[in-house]
Amino acid sequence: MHLTILKQRILDYAHNLTNYDYIAYGWLFALLICFLLLSVVLIGKKPKTSIFFMMLVSLFMIAGPFGIKYGLDQTVRKAVIVDENITQLPFSKNLVVLGEVENRGKIDFNRCRVFLSVLKKDDNEYLQLLYSLKPLRKKTIVVDKIPKGEKSAYKIVLNRFSPKVKYLVKQSVECY
Repeated sequence: MHLTILKQRILDYAHNLTNYDYIAYGWLFALLICFLLLSVVLIGKKPKTSIFFMMLVSLFMIAGPFGIKYGLDQTVRKAVIVDENITQLPFSKNLVVLGEVENRGKIDFNRCRVFLSVLKKDDNEYLQLLYSLKPLRKKTIVVDKIPKGEKSAYKIVLNRFSPKVKYLVKQSVECY
């Protein structure tokens, strides 16, 4: 099940690339080629420097795409959850989460995914990290078409939710 969610997120990202993505990945590719050529040129005269550039190319190949996605998510595709309201309904044993996704980015969003996780609550930060790996409940919804500067409301209902422990609700959003 987790692989299908990961596959869907990767496909969403690949299908919704913007000009900003193409420019960023183009610069990364050009930088990798330059460092690789520089490494080949220096291999005979300065092997230690050549090895350093090869290691740099390897590092950029692994970390570069993640850094680009993170940077673009913080600037071009910036989305935040505002006006969140979490209500536990005792009579029907449902948890209702209301909120709005606000587009603070530079482009219009075609699709946003809102991720909700209900975790056990603990004051110990290490135990809380462990609980985040295995949430009590998870749910994902899709919000379509949010123009830049606009908000879109959403509602998530978790049926038959009556935990015996204290819980914490975490939400995140990813937009394309």
